[in-house]
Amino acid sequence: MPVNVAIVGPTGAGKTTLFAAMTAGRGADGVGMVDIPDERLDRLTLAVNPARKTPAQVRVEDSPPGSRAQRVAFARQADVLVKVAGCFGPDPDPVAELEEFALDLVLADLASVEKRLDIVAKEARAGKKDAQAESEVLAAAKEHLDAGQQLRTLALETDQRQLLLGIFPVTLKPAVYVANAAEELLAGGGEPAAKVHEHAAGEGAPAITLSARLEAELAELEAAEQAEMRVGYGIDESGLGRIARAVWEAGGLITYFTAGEPEVRAWPCERDAPAPIAASKIHTDFEKHFIRAEVTSVDELVAAGSMDALRAAGKLRIEGRDYRVRDGDVIFFRIGRTN
Repeated sequence: MPVNVAIVGPTGAGKTTLFAAMTAGRGADGVGMVDIPDERLDRLTLAVNPARKTPAQVRVEDSPPGSRAQRVAFARQADVLVKVAGCFGPDPDPVAELEEFALDLVLADLASVEKRLDIVAKEARAGKKDAQAESEVLAAAKEHLDAGQQLRTLALETDQRQLLLGIFPVTLKPAVYVANAAEELLAGGGEPAAKVHEHAAGEGAPAITLSARLEAELAELEAAEQAEMRVGYGIDESGLGRIARAVWEAGGLITYFTAGEPEVRAWPCERDAPAPIAASKIHTDFEKHFIRAEVTSVDELVAAGSMDALRAAGKLRIEGRDYRVRDGDVIFFRIGRTN
């Protein structure tokens, strides 16, 4: 399943314009698949010369109009939130607008925590295992939310975090902030964008400054024309590429590759995933029937030209079920019979 990214934020911040830019106008009904740019995939394609090249993708959805409850429900179904802040127009106050939007999410999580606390209290009195531990985590979460703080900023151990996931907390989701600035203020974005970056840093979240309108216009141009226009605005790379990398990092993802004559492909995978879990991204049966992984790096494969050449030279690493896949690995999975 692709990573789900929800574009959210205050009204009028430019969410729909950013969605149009990210999907290059190919989205439909507020939903689109976005390719993740990766120069390593391009290098592998030149070396292997496959029939097709397939980049990793994320599923991006534009925030629909609706009630406060509908906006919260929309954010809750995502894996990563892209929070857009409007940093243009007369006297913008993006941080105040972001805090007002975040309050809706905080209140929604608070209601969920309080409801669950009532249930767990009864379970604890009945002697249910782990009820006391969950009650303590929920109580800490309630105190944090009561103070107007998002759960993402609450210090949690891995097992405590797992206990909270049952209430589907929206403020625990990773977030990437986008300071949507006026074109004339690029590349820095001016004081409003600086305030957004400071706000994001306080939460330990990444922030990117761009002009959604400019990025939407650039998406309609050829690569050479895009590069020329970016130079004029003092921008050294696509803002959309920076968002993609930030989403990858915030979502705890890495990229591994498969490479052969039929296809060179980039695959998203959770950081530190064991090799069988990574194999399941290709096909769910591969996890159960995993035998071993033959692993190399992008640089080694580019130099050799093919996995077969590396295999013949005995230069592929053989890894078992406990191997933790690394960002940039090129892997050939050996799979047993699946029928």
